[in-house]
Amino acid sequence: MDRKIRVAFVKYCGLSSGGTEKFLQTIAANLDKSRFEVDYFYTEPARIIGEGINHNGTDIVRADYLRKHGVNIIEVKLDAVDLTKRTYPWVSTDFFDVFNENDYDLIQTGRGGYPEYPFTKICNTPIVDSLHLLAGVDNQYNISRVIHITDWSRRIWERKGGDKMRSVVIYHPMEIQAVPFHSLKEELGLVGKTVFGFHQRNDRNIFSEIPLAAYKKIENSNTHFILLGGSDKHREQARALEISNITFLDYTSDISRIYSFLTTLDVYAHGRKDGEVNSTAMAEALHFGLPIISHTSDIHNGHVECISNAGVVVNTVDEYAEVIHKLQNDTDYLTTLSENAKVRFNEKYDLQTQIKLIEDLYTSVVKDPFPHPLRRKITAWRLRRFLVYIPMKIVSLTIKKIQKLIKSI
Repeated sequence: MDRKIRVAFVKYCGLSSGGTEKFLQTIAANLDKSRFEVDYFYTEPARIIGEGINHNGTDIVRADYLRKHGVNIIEVKLDAVDLTKRTYPWVSTDFFDVFNENDYDLIQTGRGGYPEYPFTKICNTPIVDSLHLLAGVDNQYNISRVIHITDWSRRIWERKGGDKMRSVVIYHPMEIQAVPFHSLKEELGLVGKTVFGFHQRNDRNIFSEIPLAAYKKIENSNTHFILLGGSDKHREQARALEISNITFLDYTSDISRIYSFLTTLDVYAHGRKDGEVNSTAMAEALHFGLPIISHTSDIHNGHVECISNAGVVVNTVDEYAEVIHKLQNDTDYLTTLSENAKVRFNEKYDLQTQIKLIEDLYTSVVKDPFPHPLRRKITAWRLRRFLVYIPMKIVSLTIKKIQKLIKSI
Protein backbone atom coordinates (compact mmCIF):
# COMPACT_ATOMS: atom_id res chain seq x y z
CA MET A 1 0.00 0.00 0.00
CA ASP A 2 1.07 3.59 -0.64
CA ARG A 3 -0.13 4.63 2.80
CA LYS A 4 0.00 3.20 6.29
CA ILE A 5 -2.38 0.42 7.26
CA ARG A 6 -4.89 1.84 9.76
CA VAL A 7 -5.59 -0.50 12.69
CA ALA A 8 -8.12 -0.03 15.49
CA PHE A 9 -7.75 -2.04 18.68
CA VAL A 10 -11.02 -2.34 20.63
CA LYS A 11 -11.18 -3.88 24.10
CA TYR A 12 -13.33 -3.51 27.19
CA CYS A 13 -10.96 -2.45 30.02
CA GLY A 14 -8.23 -2.58 27.39
CA LEU A 15 -5.62 -0.70 29.44
CA SER A 16 -5.64 -3.09 32.39
CA SER A 17 -2.73 -5.45 33.10
CA GLY A 18 -4.55 -8.71 32.33
CA GLY A 19 -3.12 -11.32 29.98
CA THR A 20 -5.48 -10.64 27.06
CA GLU A 21 -5.00 -6.92 27.43
CA LYS A 22 -1.21 -7.23 27.51
CA PHE A 23 -1.38 -9.38 24.37
CA LEU A 24 -3.17 -6.59 22.52
CA GLN A 25 -1.05 -3.82 24.04
CA THR A 26 2.18 -5.55 23.03
CA ILE A 27 1.01 -5.92 19.45
CA ALA A 28 -0.22 -2.32 19.25
CA ALA A 29 3.04 -0.98 20.68
CA ASN A 30 5.41 -3.02 18.53
CA LEU A 31 3.81 -2.76 15.11
CA ASP A 32 6.15 -0.96 12.73
CA LYS A 33 4.85 2.63 12.92
CA SER A 34 6.31 3.41 9.51
CA ARG A 35 3.78 0.92 8.11
CA PHE A 36 0.93 0.94 10.62
CA GLU A 37 -1.16 3.70 12.20
CA VAL A 38 -2.68 2.52 15.47
CA ASP A 39 -5.67 3.73 17.51
CA TYR A 40 -6.46 1.93 20.76
CA PHE A 41 -10.05 2.16 22.06
CA TYR A 42 -10.61 1.18 25.70
CA THR A 43 -13.09 1.58 28.55
CA GLU A 44 -12.86 1.77 32.29
CA PRO A 45 -14.65 -0.95 34.30
CA ALA A 46 -18.42 -0.60 34.07
CA ARG A 47 -21.36 -1.74 36.18
CA ILE A 48 -22.13 -5.41 35.47
CA ILE A 49 -25.78 -6.38 34.96
CA GLY A 50 -26.08 -10.07 35.81
CA GLU A 51 -23.36 -12.40 37.03
CA GLY A 52 -19.84 -11.79 35.83
CA ILE A 53 -16.24 -11.08 36.76
CA ASN A 54 -15.28 -7.51 37.55
CA HIS A 55 -12.26 -6.34 35.55
CA ASN A 56 -9.37 -4.23 36.75
CA GLY A 57 -9.20 -0.64 35.58
CA THR A 58 -6.52 1.22 33.67
CA ASP A 59 -2.95 0.53 34.69
CA ILE A 60 -1.06 3.80 34.30
CA VAL A 61 2.15 1.91 33.48
CA ARG A 62 0.45 0.14 30.57
CA ALA A 63 -1.10 3.37 29.28
CA ASP A 64 2.28 5.12 29.33
CA TYR A 65 3.82 2.13 27.57
CA LEU A 66 1.43 2.53 24.62
CA ARG A 67 1.89 6.29 24.40
CA LYS A 68 5.67 5.93 24.34
CA HIS A 69 5.30 3.53 21.41
CA GLY A 70 3.27 5.94 19.29
CA VAL A 71 -0.19 4.50 19.93
CA ASN A 72 -3.17 6.88 19.98
CA ILE A 73 -5.27 6.03 23.06
CA ILE A 74 -9.01 6.78 22.92
CA GLU A 75 -11.30 6.34 25.93
CA VAL A 76 -14.86 5.08 25.41
CA LYS A 77 -17.50 6.08 27.95
CA LEU A 78 -19.61 3.25 29.26
CA ASP A 79 -22.15 2.93 32.08
CA ALA A 80 -22.82 -0.82 32.17
CA VAL A 81 -22.43 -4.17 30.44
CA ASP A 82 -25.59 -6.26 30.33
CA LEU A 83 -24.61 -9.91 30.71
CA THR A 84 -28.25 -11.01 30.84
CA LYS A 85 -28.68 -10.41 27.11
CA ARG A 86 -27.12 -12.14 24.13
CA THR A 87 -24.04 -10.31 22.76
CA TYR A 88 -23.55 -8.58 26.16
CA PRO A 89 -24.57 -5.10 24.97
CA TRP A 90 -22.96 -1.96 26.37
CA VAL A 91 -25.39 0.39 28.11
CA SER A 92 -25.15 4.17 27.74
CA THR A 93 -21.95 4.22 25.71
CA ASP A 94 -20.51 6.73 23.27
CA PHE A 95 -18.55 4.06 21.39
CA PHE A 96 -20.06 4.73 17.98
CA ASP A 97 -19.73 8.46 18.53
CA VAL A 98 -15.94 8.20 18.82
CA PHE A 99 -15.43 5.17 16.54
CA ASN A 100 -16.17 4.87 12.83
CA GLU A 101 -15.31 1.55 11.22
CA ASN A 102 -14.79 3.23 7.85
CA ASP A 103 -11.71 4.99 9.26
CA TYR A 104 -9.82 1.69 9.49
CA ASP A 105 -8.45 -1.06 7.29
CA LEU A 106 -8.93 -3.64 10.02
CA ILE A 107 -10.02 -4.01 13.64
CA GLN A 108 -8.20 -6.13 16.23
CA THR A 109 -9.68 -7.43 19.44
CA GLY A 110 -9.32 -10.23 22.00
CA ARG A 111 -12.25 -12.13 23.49
CA GLY A 112 -13.82 -15.50 24.27
CA GLY A 113 -15.32 -16.32 20.88
CA TYR A 114 -19.05 -15.68 21.29
CA PRO A 115 -20.92 -12.96 19.36
CA GLU A 116 -20.28 -9.82 21.37
CA TYR A 117 -21.02 -6.09 21.27
CA PRO A 118 -19.76 -3.85 19.71
CA PHE A 119 -18.40 -6.23 17.06
CA THR A 120 -21.87 -7.46 16.12
CA LYS A 121 -22.55 -3.88 15.00
CA ILE A 122 -19.36 -3.63 12.93
CA CYS A 123 -20.48 -5.16 9.67
CA ASN A 124 -18.12 -4.14 6.87
CA THR A 125 -14.55 -3.62 8.08
CA PRO A 126 -12.51 -6.84 8.47
CA ILE A 127 -12.09 -7.94 12.07
CA VAL A 128 -9.04 -9.86 13.29
CA ASP A 129 -10.10 -11.73 16.39
CA SER A 130 -7.84 -13.31 18.98
CA LEU A 131 -9.41 -15.92 21.23
CA HIS A 132 -8.19 -16.24 24.81
CA LEU A 133 -10.99 -18.44 26.16
CA LEU A 134 -13.17 -21.14 24.64
CA ALA A 135 -16.54 -19.61 25.42
CA GLY A 136 -18.06 -19.88 21.97
CA VAL A 137 -17.87 -19.59 18.21
CA ASP A 138 -18.66 -16.56 16.08
CA ASN A 139 -18.55 -16.96 12.29
CA GLN A 140 -19.77 -13.44 11.55
CA TYR A 141 -18.99 -12.79 7.89
CA ASN A 142 -16.53 -9.90 8.35
CA ILE A 143 -14.40 -11.68 10.95
CA SER A 144 -11.51 -11.99 8.54
CA ARG A 145 -9.01 -14.02 10.58
CA VAL A 146 -9.14 -15.69 13.99
CA ILE A 147 -5.90 -15.87 15.97
CA HIS A 148 -5.60 -18.81 18.35
CA ILE A 149 -2.84 -18.72 20.93
CA THR A 150 -2.40 -22.52 20.95
CA ASP A 151 -3.10 -25.38 18.57
CA TRP A 152 -5.01 -26.97 21.44
CA SER A 153 -7.60 -24.19 21.53
CA ARG A 154 -7.86 -24.02 17.74
CA ARG A 155 -8.72 -27.72 17.50
CA ILE A 156 -11.49 -27.40 20.09
CA TRP A 157 -12.86 -24.24 18.44
CA GLU A 158 -13.00 -25.97 15.06
CA ARG A 159 -14.85 -28.96 16.57
CA LYS A 160 -17.40 -26.52 17.97
CA GLY A 161 -18.08 -25.13 14.50
CA GLY A 162 -15.40 -22.51 13.98
CA ASP A 163 -14.37 -21.89 10.38
CA LYS A 164 -10.91 -23.48 10.21
CA MET A 165 -10.03 -21.66 6.98
CA ARG A 166 -9.96 -18.36 8.90
CA SER A 167 -7.86 -19.64 11.79
CA VAL A 168 -4.15 -19.13 12.52
CA VAL A 169 -2.00 -19.91 15.55
CA ILE A 170 0.23 -17.19 16.98
CA TYR A 171 1.66 -17.40 20.49
CA HIS A 172 2.06 -14.37 22.74
CA PRO A 173 4.67 -11.90 21.52
CA MET A 174 6.63 -11.34 24.72
CA GLU A 175 8.52 -8.11 25.24
CA ILE A 176 11.19 -8.61 27.87
CA GLN A 177 11.81 -5.09 29.03
CA ALA A 178 15.20 -3.58 29.84
CA VAL A 179 14.54 -2.79 33.48
CA PRO A 180 16.74 -3.32 36.57
CA PHE A 181 16.05 -6.47 38.58
CA HIS A 182 17.85 -8.74 41.03
CA SER A 183 17.39 -12.01 42.86
CA LEU A 184 15.62 -11.69 46.21
CA LYS A 185 17.31 -14.76 47.68
CA GLU A 186 19.77 -12.82 49.81
CA GLU A 187 17.14 -10.28 50.85
CA LEU A 188 14.77 -13.06 51.95
CA GLY A 189 17.47 -15.26 53.49
CA LEU A 190 17.09 -18.02 50.91
CA VAL A 191 20.65 -18.42 49.63
CA GLY A 192 21.42 -22.12 49.10
CA LYS A 193 17.76 -23.16 49.14
CA THR A 194 15.64 -24.55 46.31
CA VAL A 195 12.88 -22.00 45.78
CA PHE A 196 9.53 -22.88 44.24
CA GLY A 197 6.74 -20.44 43.44
CA PHE A 198 4.48 -18.66 40.98
CA HIS A 199 2.52 -15.43 40.63
CA GLN A 200 -1.19 -14.97 40.18
CA ARG A 201 -3.89 -12.32 40.54
CA ASN A 202 -6.10 -12.17 43.62
CA ASP A 203 -9.03 -14.31 42.46
CA ARG A 204 -10.58 -17.02 44.63
CA ASN A 205 -12.26 -18.51 41.55
CA ILE A 206 -8.98 -19.70 40.03
CA PHE A 207 -7.43 -20.99 43.26
CA SER A 208 -5.92 -24.48 43.04
CA GLU A 209 -4.97 -26.42 46.17
CA ILE A 210 -2.49 -28.66 44.35
CA PRO A 211 0.82 -26.66 44.41
CA LEU A 212 0.90 -25.98 48.15
CA ALA A 213 -0.47 -29.41 49.04
CA ALA A 214 2.32 -30.99 46.96
CA TYR A 215 4.98 -28.67 48.36
CA LYS A 216 3.99 -29.58 51.92
CA LYS A 217 4.82 -33.22 51.13
CA ILE A 218 8.44 -32.41 50.25
CA GLU A 219 9.09 -29.36 52.42
CA ASN A 220 12.34 -29.37 54.40
CA SER A 221 14.90 -26.90 55.70
CA ASN A 222 16.46 -26.58 52.22
CA THR A 223 13.25 -25.61 50.41
CA HIS A 224 11.10 -22.51 50.26
CA PHE A 225 7.91 -21.46 48.46
CA ILE A 226 7.15 -17.88 47.35
CA LEU A 227 3.78 -16.72 46.07
CA LEU A 228 3.55 -13.29 44.45
CA GLY A 229 -0.07 -12.22 44.74
CA GLY A 230 -2.58 -15.06 44.89
CA SER A 231 -5.80 -15.05 46.88
CA ASP A 232 -6.66 -15.32 50.55
CA LYS A 233 -7.41 -19.02 49.94
CA HIS A 234 -3.69 -19.64 49.36
CA ARG A 235 -2.91 -18.04 52.70
CA GLU A 236 -5.66 -20.00 54.44
CA GLN A 237 -4.36 -23.25 52.95
CA ALA A 238 -0.77 -22.51 54.00
CA ARG A 239 -1.92 -21.95 57.60
CA ALA A 240 -4.09 -25.07 57.58
CA LEU A 241 -1.21 -27.20 56.27
CA GLU A 242 1.22 -25.55 58.70
CA ILE A 243 3.71 -24.81 55.93
CA SER A 244 6.77 -23.26 57.55
CA ASN A 245 8.98 -22.15 54.69
CA ILE A 246 6.71 -19.91 52.67
CA THR A 247 6.65 -16.21 51.79
CA PHE A 248 3.72 -14.22 50.42
CA LEU A 249 4.53 -11.10 48.42
CA ASP A 250 1.95 -8.48 47.48
CA TYR A 251 0.65 -8.56 43.91
CA THR A 252 2.26 -6.02 41.62
CA SER A 253 2.30 -5.04 37.94
CA ASP A 254 5.78 -3.53 38.31
CA ILE A 255 7.98 -5.32 35.78
CA SER A 256 11.18 -4.86 37.79
CA ARG A 257 9.58 -6.50 40.81
CA ILE A 258 8.17 -9.37 38.73
CA TYR A 259 11.53 -10.06 37.08
CA SER A 260 13.24 -9.94 40.48
CA PHE A 261 10.71 -12.44 41.79
CA LEU A 262 11.22 -14.78 38.83
CA THR A 263 15.01 -14.72 39.13
CA THR A 264 14.61 -15.73 42.78
CA LEU A 265 12.86 -18.97 41.81
CA ASP A 266 14.49 -22.24 40.82
CA VAL A 267 11.21 -23.80 39.67
CA TYR A 268 7.98 -22.17 38.51
CA ALA A 269 5.46 -24.25 40.48
CA HIS A 270 2.18 -23.28 38.84
CA GLY A 271 -1.41 -24.11 39.70
CA ARG A 272 -4.74 -22.78 38.49
CA LYS A 273 -8.17 -24.38 38.84
CA ASP A 274 -9.33 -23.44 35.33
CA GLY A 275 -5.97 -24.15 33.71
CA GLU A 276 -4.52 -21.99 30.95
CA VAL A 277 -5.01 -21.45 27.25
CA ASN A 278 -1.63 -19.72 26.98
CA SER A 279 -0.03 -17.83 29.84
CA THR A 280 2.16 -14.72 29.68
CA ALA A 281 3.31 -15.48 33.22
CA MET A 282 4.53 -18.90 32.12
CA ALA A 283 6.19 -17.37 29.05
CA GLU A 284 8.15 -14.98 31.28
CA ALA A 285 9.19 -17.91 33.44
CA LEU A 286 10.48 -19.74 30.36
CA HIS A 287 12.54 -16.69 29.38
CA PHE A 288 14.32 -16.83 32.73
CA GLY A 289 15.05 -20.52 32.24
CA LEU A 290 12.63 -21.78 34.86
CA PRO A 291 11.34 -25.34 34.57
CA ILE A 292 7.55 -25.32 34.92
CA ILE A 293 5.54 -27.83 36.88
CA SER A 294 1.75 -27.62 36.60
CA HIS A 295 -1.37 -29.78 36.66
CA THR A 296 -4.23 -30.52 34.28
CA SER A 297 -7.64 -28.90 34.56
CA ASP A 298 -11.22 -29.81 33.72
CA ILE A 299 -11.50 -26.56 31.73
CA HIS A 300 -8.37 -25.42 29.87
CA ASN A 301 -5.24 -27.43 29.10
CA GLY A 302 -3.42 -25.28 26.59
CA HIS A 303 -0.50 -25.00 29.02
CA VAL A 304 0.40 -28.66 28.36
CA GLU A 305 1.31 -27.66 24.81
CA CYS A 306 3.01 -24.43 25.86
CA ILE A 307 5.25 -26.05 28.47
CA SER A 308 6.18 -28.97 26.21
CA ASN A 309 9.61 -30.34 27.20
CA ALA A 310 10.40 -27.38 29.47
CA GLY A 311 8.62 -28.96 32.40
CA VAL A 312 6.00 -31.47 33.49
CA VAL A 313 2.21 -31.37 33.74
CA VAL A 314 0.68 -33.85 36.19
CA ASN A 315 -2.79 -34.89 37.34
CA THR A 316 -2.55 -35.34 41.10
CA VAL A 317 -0.98 -33.90 44.23
CA ASP A 318 1.23 -36.97 44.66
CA GLU A 319 2.52 -36.74 41.09
CA TYR A 320 3.20 -33.03 41.56
CA ALA A 321 5.12 -33.71 44.77
CA GLU A 322 7.16 -36.42 43.07
CA VAL A 323 8.26 -34.04 40.29
CA ILE A 324 9.22 -31.14 42.56
CA HIS A 325 11.12 -33.56 44.79
CA LYS A 326 13.10 -34.72 41.75
CA LEU A 327 13.74 -31.13 40.67
CA GLN A 328 15.13 -30.35 44.11
CA ASN A 329 17.44 -33.36 44.24
CA ASP A 330 18.46 -34.05 40.64
CA THR A 331 20.67 -31.18 39.43
CA ASP A 332 21.08 -32.63 35.93
CA TYR A 333 17.31 -32.93 35.52
CA LEU A 334 16.80 -29.33 36.68
CA THR A 335 19.51 -28.07 34.32
CA THR A 336 18.08 -29.94 31.32
CA LEU A 337 14.60 -28.53 31.84
CA SER A 338 16.05 -25.07 32.41
CA GLU A 339 17.85 -25.16 29.06
CA ASN A 340 14.72 -26.49 27.38
CA ALA A 341 12.78 -23.56 28.85
CA LYS A 342 15.04 -20.99 27.19
CA VAL A 343 14.80 -22.76 23.84
CA ARG A 344 11.02 -23.00 24.15
CA PHE A 345 10.76 -19.26 24.79
CA ASN A 346 12.83 -18.41 21.72
CA GLU A 347 10.81 -20.78 19.53
CA LYS A 348 7.34 -19.65 20.59
CA TYR A 349 7.41 -16.25 22.30
CA ASP A 350 10.24 -14.21 20.81
CA LEU A 351 8.91 -10.67 20.29
CA GLN A 352 10.27 -9.92 16.83
CA THR A 353 9.31 -13.33 15.43
CA GLN A 354 5.72 -13.11 16.68
CA ILE A 355 5.23 -9.47 15.66
CA LYS A 356 6.47 -10.31 12.16
CA LEU A 357 3.79 -13.05 11.96
CA ILE A 358 1.12 -10.55 13.00
CA GLU A 359 2.31 -7.84 10.57
CA ASP A 360 2.24 -10.39 7.75
CA LEU A 361 -1.25 -11.42 8.83
CA TYR A 362 -2.49 -7.82 8.77
CA THR A 363 -0.99 -7.28 5.34
CA SER A 364 -2.76 -10.39 4.02
CA VAL A 365 -6.05 -9.15 5.49
CA VAL A 366 -5.75 -5.84 3.67
CA LYS A 367 -4.93 -7.61 0.39
CA ASP A 368 -7.61 -10.30 0.75
CA PRO A 369 -9.98 -9.49 3.64
CA PHE A 370 -12.68 -12.08 2.92
CA PRO A 371 -11.32 -15.18 1.16
CA HIS A 372 -13.63 -18.09 0.31
CA PRO A 373 -16.80 -15.90 0.19
CA LEU A 374 -19.24 -18.73 -0.54
CA ARG A 375 -17.88 -20.88 2.30
CA ARG A 376 -18.18 -17.92 4.69
CA LYS A 377 -21.84 -17.38 3.81
CA ILE A 378 -22.64 -21.07 4.30
CA THR A 379 -20.72 -21.20 7.60
CA ALA A 380 -22.50 -18.10 8.91
CA TRP A 381 -25.89 -19.50 7.80
CA ARG A 382 -25.23 -22.79 9.60
CA LEU A 383 -24.32 -20.95 12.81
CA ARG A 384 -27.50 -18.83 12.68
CA ARG A 385 -29.57 -21.95 11.99
CA PHE A 386 -28.02 -23.65 15.02
CA LEU A 387 -28.63 -20.65 17.27
CA VAL A 388 -32.28 -20.38 16.18
CA TYR A 389 -33.31 -23.94 15.38
CA ILE A 390 -31.92 -25.78 18.40
CA PRO A 391 -33.52 -23.54 21.09
CA MET A 392 -36.86 -23.62 19.21
CA LYS A 393 -36.66 -27.40 18.99
CA ILE A 394 -36.12 -27.63 22.76
CA VAL A 395 -39.11 -25.32 23.38
CA SER A 396 -41.25 -27.39 21.01
CA LEU A 397 -40.39 -30.66 22.77
CA THR A 398 -41.04 -29.12 26.18
CA ILE A 399 -44.50 -27.88 25.10
CA LYS A 400 -45.39 -31.35 23.81
CA LYS A 401 -44.40 -32.91 27.13
CA ILE A 402 -46.54 -30.40 29.04
CA GLN A 403 -49.51 -31.07 26.76
CA LYS A 404 -49.11 -34.81 27.25
CA LEU A 405 -48.97 -34.34 31.02
CA ILE A 406 -52.18 -32.25 31.02
CA LYS A 407 -54.03 -34.90 29.02
CA SER A 408 -52.99 -37.57 31.50
CA ILE A 409 -54.45 -35.70 34.48
